[in-house]
Amino acid sequence: MQPKLKESPIVSVIVPTYKRADRLETALRSIKEQTYQNLEILVVNDNVPGSDWDCSTVKALEGFDDPRLKVVHTAGQTGGGAARNYACHHALGEYLAFLDDDDEFLPDKVETQLAFMLEHSLDMCWQDVSWYDEAGKLVEHRRLDHCKDFSQQGLLRAHLLTPISPTSIYMLKKSLFDRTEGFGEVATGQDWWLMLRCIEAGARMGYMPEVHVRQYLHSGERLSLGKNKVDGEVARHEVVRSYYPRLSKRDVRYIEFRHNAVLAFAMKRSHQLGRALLYAFRAIAASPVACFLETMKFFGKAKS
Repeated sequence: MQPKLKESPIVSVIVPTYKRADRLETALRSIKEQTYQNLEILVVNDNVPGSDWDCSTVKALEGFDDPRLKVVHTAGQTGGGAARNYACHHALGEYLAFLDDDDEFLPDKVETQLAFMLEHSLDMCWQDVSWYDEAGKLVEHRRLDHCKDFSQQGLLRAHLLTPISPTSIYMLKKSLFDRTEGFGEVATGQDWWLMLRCIEAGARMGYMPEVHVRQYLHSGERLSLGKNKVDGEVARHEVVRSYYPRLSKRDVRYIEFRHNAVLAFAMKRSHQLGRALLYAFRAIAASPVACFLETMKFFGKAKS
């Protein structure tokens, strides 16, 4: 049974698209079929104007018949963070939600999340996330239930230890977004910066322990691998370290472990085995206990 809403504010769903005209239609259809209908569907086209991908994207959008659709165009190749920021400033909705152009909302995503926001008088909330492969098989379900203290310090600690992301699990008031600098305009991890900025802005946040979006892992070239991943992680970690005086030594050790573990996996996926081993050793040295516990957790998930 769907929640009955006493209010029906406009929710702007932001969809950045770049070189994925072939997948965009599925993403937009999942928004069109939402049980909550008072939506603005805001697509931000980040393809280079006049390029083949731009033309195919324009054609795909012309075939999407929905009066709620609004399209804005960047200068091209500005990146996910800049494109989302640009679209958010053009949004008319009181609330913002986000969907990547190769993922899908479940039909009740907006309605259930908005009901949760209204019921608890929140500025922002997040959900759990599930990843699927290209064949539609579940790869991983990740619970983001590690935040137990929803004070500003508690939210900050949770986000620094284990990032509260990705973008598609968020819903927030546009008034909150407007009080921040928005998404990070970096190659990867743009959502991490938005969450940090919303926490620092004193947002009232909540966690909704449900999954209402399907994210897909695609083969081939991905921005989240290789140099982009390393550069993004290093830039993020420099900011994280500035918060160390506000954290316990145990928390700091865990963060250092996680940072090096992320880089180890990034190097392994990029086939740089020497550097992967270096970061793996650094991860173990930072916190042998965290390394053991996370390894047991990983193999436990693999068996289930």
